Amino acid sequence: MSKVFVLRTHALLSSRGITQKFGDDNTIVVPMVVVDELRKIKKESFEKGRIARDFLEYLNSFPIDELMSEAGAKQNNGSYIRVIKNYSDIPIDLEGLTNAEKRTLQTCKGIIEKEKRPVILVTNNLSLQLKAKSIGIKAESFKDEVFPKLSQQYTGRETVYTRDDVVDAFYANGFINVEDIFDYEKIEFVENKFFVINPENKSVLAIYKNGKLVKLNNQKVYPYGITPKNVGQKFMLEALLDENYPLVVIKGSAGTGKTFCTLAAGLQETMENQNYSRILVTRSVTASEQYGFLPGDIEEKLSPYLAGIKDNLSILTSDKRKLNSKKTEFSKKPEEENGEYYFERGIVQIQAIGFLRGRSIVDTYFIIDETQNIEPDVIKSIVTRAAEGSKFIFLGDPTQIDNPNLTERNNGLVYLSEKMKGNPLCAQVSLYDEESVRSELAKQAAQIL
Repeated sequence: MSKVFVLRTHALLSSRGITQKFGDDNTIVVPMVVVDELRKIKKESFEKGRIARDFLEYLNSFPIDELMSEAGAKQNNGSYIRVIKNYSDIPIDLEGLTNAEKRTLQTCKGIIEKEKRPVILVTNNLSLQLKAKSIGIKAESFKDEVFPKLSQQYTGRETVYTRDDVVDAFYANGFINVEDIFDYEKIEFVENKFFVINPENKSVLAIYKNGKLVKLNNQKVYPYGITPKNVGQKFMLEALLDENYPLVVIKGSAGTGKTFCTLAAGLQETMENQNYSRILVTRSVTASEQYGFLPGDIEEKLSPYLAGIKDNLSILTSDKRKLNSKKTEFSKKPEEENGEYYFERGIVQIQAIGFLRGRSIVDTYFIIDETQNIEPDVIKSIVTRAAEGSKFIFLGDPTQIDNPNLTERNNGLVYLSEKMKGNPLCAQVSLYDEESVRSELAKQAAQIL
């Protein structure tokens, strides 16, 4: 029996062409109140606004009489789409509902009671799902955008085991065949996945490329005097320093050195090796951190949210750090010890995510921080800005979601990671909590408080 799917606004904006993703024998209902919400959202310059504008144009492509009829207008995949403004007389005895939520539930109840058809409300709002179920309306999230739970998400790394003589051959030949790994049939070998190979008495680090486990290229490179403190940081620096990976995804909790190591590699590649002309930095700004009313231009508005970048720059470029480093020997002018210096010289620049549309990011080392708070549909609009000679690095912690519309299984960081898994142009690594390099007090506070 065919079903009726009633779509709420955020679910409808989750993906382009969503109304044709529910099978070819069902009906998709868009309440009129949702159309009204879309008219407001279409004025926004961000990706949601563009999706809203495209969807409203799509609705306008159908004859209004068909669209408003009980049967609906037929879509290309064979399903039907309807816009409903009726059923405002259906009583809904629930507290805490917005007018739009109430009208949506009335639409659902009206179809169930008066049209005698099974209805599924599609909303990403858990509270509305629970309220709908409490009055007999089946409700669910839009599943097309939900990725594996946190413990099953791609980490870009794994530990495997083999014999000592295989590792000896690895040092001699520079690679290991996957068949030499114990239980290799049970292991997922993904292009550019990092491996810790543990034999009986020693261990080596490798990356899976073209069917073999091969040596890392940058284990003896120490950007701006940085010595990696753990395996995770070694993998991270390999991804950041290798020009073969124009896209890098780094996941990890606070204190694992994501931003610090990324900046160190960026300064090395930009100022020392001159592989890039600048470092571009951005991060998401959530609803609770809007910058629209802050004084100044866009750089001044975003500056408070990027204070950590400047702090890390100051640490990286201080004379004291360089004197203590045994890996590099070069001096810096006193003013370069201040993170502001790199912004004033244009070496490090700030970019607001909302103003990327239409731009081509050329010859740039681009750091996108707090990616877990960026919505999945915005990710494409960022990555597609990459021009030849640029490197895009996405950083984030999937457990620290500040955007109320996102979850650990549905956010830009996880979306990008899962979609680009195994792509030869992308290197990924997740840093473990135990690889945090913060003080013992900070570690214990994170666990206890």
